[in-house]
Amino acid sequence: MKELTLDDLKAAGTILRRCVPDLGGVYVFGSCAVSACHGELAGHLRQSVDVDFSPIGRPVLYFDLKFVDQWAGPESEFFEEHDFYIDYVTADLLRCTPPGWQERVTLIELAPGLMGHCLDAHDVAYNKLWAGRPKDIIWVHGLLGTGIITMMRLEQLHAGNLISNQERAKVEQSLRAVRDLGY
Repeated sequence: MKELTLDDLKAAGTILRRCVPDLGGVYVFGSCAVSACHGELAGHLRQSVDVDFSPIGRPVLYFDLKFVDQWAGPESEFFEEHDFYIDYVTADLLRCTPPGWQERVTLIELAPGLMGHCLDAHDVAYNKLWAGRPKDIIWVHGLLGTGIITMMRLEQLHAGNLISNQERAKVEQSLRAVRDLGY
């Protein structure tokens, strides 16, 4: 795991641009999106082994995925040199993100001709609540402690999110777990 920074995100963008030269934009989600926009974030909240990218306006094509995996995946020289890899995934992973998330992104030029659309910290936290893994609960709790996000806003986003009852219950369970840690 590495404490990711904006420079790391740009290094990932540069190699992604080489792997998929006609790609104009990607969604950046996960903790790296927050790290890139909040350089003051404590190191333990910036730690990750990967950067999550999803192409905007196009599917994840088989050969694109293969190139990204070969040149910047977990078994690549890029990983050996930078201590993190690129996870090039479909936008389906964002399906439970609260409405309006596309308008809340922060734009960052990752490489010439490649724009990163970094998810807002609340949207990243919400996705982590939806995932519900223990490490995600701890991460959200830690991010709440920084003041970058608030429990009130997470609850507002959740109340306005039209997801299935099963997914709603999953997020509510995660919210309870965060509260049990002191919020």
